Amino acid sequence: MEMQDTARRRATRARLVEAAINEFGRDGIDATSVEQLCEAAGFTRGAFYSNFSSKDDLCIAVARQVAEDVAQRFRGVLADMPDRIGHDDVVAAVLGVGQLTPELHATQVELALRAARRPEFAVRLEAAREDLWPLYAEVLEQASQRAHTRLIVPVMDMLQIIEALYYSPQLIGKQEESLRLITLATRHLIEPLEGTRQ
Repeated sequence: MEMQDTARRRATRARLVEAAINEFGRDGIDATSVEQLCEAAGFTRGAFYSNFSSKDDLCIAVARQVAEDVAQRFRGVLADMPDRIGHDDVVAAVLGVGQLTPELHATQVELALRAARRPEFAVRLEAAREDLWPLYAEVLEQASQRAHTRLIVPVMDMLQIIEALYYSPQLIGKQEESLRLITLATRHLIEPLEGTRQ
């Protein structure tokens, strides 16, 4: 019985997170009420408050879920990546698995704006993402090895540059343009390993 309750709770939380991504992406976090979220997910306010104590708690759950989903896809692409692959193909393969819907992209921007306005939320958001940075760094380093290149900037700097371009508000709904700019930028932040030609 307890296992069923846990599975039911996970399913409820997942539906609320999905509703939040759609509603926050369309209307913004502050403009979306708990009632709207519940209606979109098909639940009552009671269901919301038995799973989250506030909208900020739901925002953290959204950030964690998105990060976990992307991390899982990154693991998969690394496992399938050939031993030798060109830089542009590496960028396309890695970013291709992490493609965002326009709603999810807008939600990510909303989360960043909320963090910029609320320092206490910023601390919670960064903590929620903290576990994923080492994985992203590992993906970047392995991808660089597969392309027979090395980074000429620190790994964390490269990740932050990629993230800034990837989540840019100007690029919502423009995945191809985002990919083009990231590919262009990263070409200037790598160099071929000795003895290899690009």
